Amino acid sequence: MFSKKFNNFSKIFSNIFLSRITGLIRDILFANFLGATMISDAFMFAFRLPNLFRRILSEGAMTSVFIPLYSEIKKNDKVLSLKFSSAIFLLFFIITLILSVISLIYANQITLFLAPGFQTSPDIFLHSVFLVRIIFPFLIFVTLSAFFSAILNANNIFFLPSFVSALLNIGMIMAMIFYKSESTVPLSISIIIVGFIQTILLFINFKVAKLYFIFTFTISKELICVLKKFFLSFLQSLIGAGIVQLNIFISMIFGSLVGAGAITQIYYADRIIDLPFALIAVCLSITLLPYLSSNIGDNEKFSFSINKSLIFCNIFAFPCIVALYLLSPEIVNILFGRGAFTDNDVINTSSVIVIYSFSLPGYMVSRIVNQIFYSYQKIHLSILASIPTFILNFILCYLLYSDYGVQGLALSSVLSVYLNVFFQIIFLNIYISDIYRLINFINFFKNLKIIFSSFFIGLVILFLSQFVFFNEIFHLLITISISLLLYFVLLNILKIDEFKILYKKMNFN
Repeated sequence: MFSKKFNNFSKIFSNIFLSRITGLIRDILFANFLGATMISDAFMFAFRLPNLFRRILSEGAMTSVFIPLYSEIKKNDKVLSLKFSSAIFLLFFIITLILSVISLIYANQITLFLAPGFQTSPDIFLHSVFLVRIIFPFLIFVTLSAFFSAILNANNIFFLPSFVSALLNIGMIMAMIFYKSESTVPLSISIIIVGFIQTILLFINFKVAKLYFIFTFTISKELICVLKKFFLSFLQSLIGAGIVQLNIFISMIFGSLVGAGAITQIYYADRIIDLPFALIAVCLSITLLPYLSSNIGDNEKFSFSINKSLIFCNIFAFPCIVALYLLSPEIVNILFGRGAFTDNDVINTSSVIVIYSFSLPGYMVSRIVNQIFYSYQKIHLSILASIPTFILNFILCYLLYSDYGVQGLALSSVLSVYLNVFFQIIFLNIYISDIYRLINFINFFKNLKIIFSSFFIGLVILFLSQFVFFNEIFHLLITISISLLLYFVLLNILKIDEFKILYKKMNFN
């Protein structure tokens, strides 16, 4: 079973990798044509707004609550599971439709509240409002896509749900190629079109898998009981995910106050740091949640899976810190340092990436611990852990944004992440102590070997920096390739073999 889980992981990994690569191409074009200006800030603000709600409704709440409950019901009563999923589909369609209507009516007030710095330029403010009205209905399509993906994942279908995200990047790339520096409105329109296409493709996959809806006006006692259970968990998760996403809202608010380009610089830093995070923590948690939910009660299998996942995440998190510390200026310059993206933008973005990189181990641990809470349907623990995180982030952003700009906002985010992890582990110890005692959060010897190997590749990177391989791009590719190869060879010598799950099935039992 565990080997099957990681076979699914490899499929999702490859698709998320494709999504991130196409996303990187999209961002390169965006930086070249629009740079880090008030215009780019306006688009980034409008684009991130529905995505923040998406993370609250679909990724942060609906998916994590829905999958365990749906899987549990499906084991005992298939008809009830179909009625339940149909009710949830209808619910989220109505919620996102209402939110989209509100965004159309109150776009001015939303922009004024979340991006107060835009008031300094009336034209930029009005352009932001216009873009919000175009893009926000994307929330409907992306939430329905998340629903179909959740159903498909719960039925062990992972390929298309993890693939469709690349389509959005492709659509945006085409818009920028045709419209270049005048592409903010065409970009917004392309987002809506591709969102619709994604939903249709997933619905087709849903039908091909012989899944279907059962809509009914007569609600049985069993269905009422299940819906009550869902809404209770959903409300808790909604609050928890909302608090987490409030941290991003806070960054946007203070970013708009820092000055022109700040929101865009933070966005690019997020995109770079999101590559290792999404490839490892996100796709691991997607496959981990169904597995953990099905193994509640078997503490040995449950904890064994968590321990392997923690080591696997560290294998990628620690070398990323070292590599980004040494290479981030070069990476940002190669990817974005052209056209409208200035040298100052490169410096600011790369410094934010370096600061963000130190949060990677914490983010990955936090994601895995959250899956434990969701598996045990103790979502309130995530909420309790996120409250002090939000408070600390708000206080630090307020204290640091004026003097330290985007770097101060990045530092606030990193410190908040580790405070969140601290509280998560405390609550795990108190409320799920049987599992806590079996989890080795600090596997001293394995992590020492990983840290040693990470510092080794740092020395390799410094050594290779003494040479010039044809041009800057080729030099970076050669440096990364050689460093990675030597890193995994050294891990193999030191008998850290968790990384092998990427390319072959392994039976850890």
